[in-house]
Amino acid sequence: MDALVVGIDLGGSKMLATVYRGGQRLGSTKRSTRPTAGADGLAADLVGTVEAALAAVKDERPAPAAIGVGAPGPIDARNGTLVGPPNLGVSDFPIRDRLEEAFGVPVVVENDVNAGTYGEHRYGAARGRRHVIGIFPGTGIGGGLVLDGRLYRGARGNAGEVGHMIMQLGGPMCGCGQYGCLEAVASRSAIARDLIAQAAIGRVPPVAAKAGTDVRAVRSKMIARVLAAGERPGIDLLERAAERLGIGIANCVNLLNPEMVVLGGGLVEKLGDWLIERAADSMRRHALPALAEGVEVVAAALGDEAVVRGAAALAQESLA
Repeated sequence: MDALVVGIDLGGSKMLATVYRGGQRLGSTKRSTRPTAGADGLAADLVGTVEAALAAVKDERPAPAAIGVGAPGPIDARNGTLVGPPNLGVSDFPIRDRLEEAFGVPVVVENDVNAGTYGEHRYGAARGRRHVIGIFPGTGIGGGLVLDGRLYRGARGNAGEVGHMIMQLGGPMCGCGQYGCLEAVASRSAIARDLIAQAAIGRVPPVAAKAGTDVRAVRSKMIARVLAAGERPGIDLLERAAERLGIGIANCVNLLNPEMVVLGGGLVEKLGDWLIERAADSMRRHALPALAEGVEVVAAALGDEAVVRGAAALAQESLA
């Protein structure tokens, strides 16, 4: 019988814990993350969330055999430490040790996008594929790699940072401190920055009316409204971002020769086929034809469950 495992998705705004057995979802709990709680507060919140998820399992009060965590990078996977996650208010946080101490079971710590990509590989859009790249445009652009059926972590556990490929020498500054990264020209944040600039000169009315000059107010839903409005300045901007995303995908295709590229996150969910089709077309125009042939570019299928499913699968595999 498959062991009972818990998957955790730890983010800057929420933490989600879900209990699985044999891939079947048994119970789940979501709570808000408290970025000012500090290390002890974060540990207590994580333990409480896992306990609540276990309590939600019907007809039993089970003990988990292992726990998997998907957390924002950078991480030290070898030591189970969150090195300096954005928006969590901690650094060098020993998340594995804290959870192992609380529950007395093995804990696997993985980058959240790696876990999400692995979840899509095991249970979602990439099920049955052995060579997969996951790319998740949002505030930044995260990436994950499944090569020959296994999650590829690299030498220190942080492989797959596709958002920090340099796309434009001397381009816009990225949050990492470099200039012209894919993240700086094609993420939701990059689109928001450019939309605000257009709104400031009287263009893209949906943005001017709702966000003014506040970049943080431009969320995926508002970007979808810009697309629906159909005005040329906004459409041109979105098409440029999709083209650049496709060039980034082409670079990955040339390097890794995947079967499938999975695009996920809120921006992809809101723009849907419009973004998928344009990014895929750009990829095919910029990748080597022999490598681009047959590569599927698809939307992620698991939504908010991708990270917890992937983390739980990695926890299950750690018991083998």
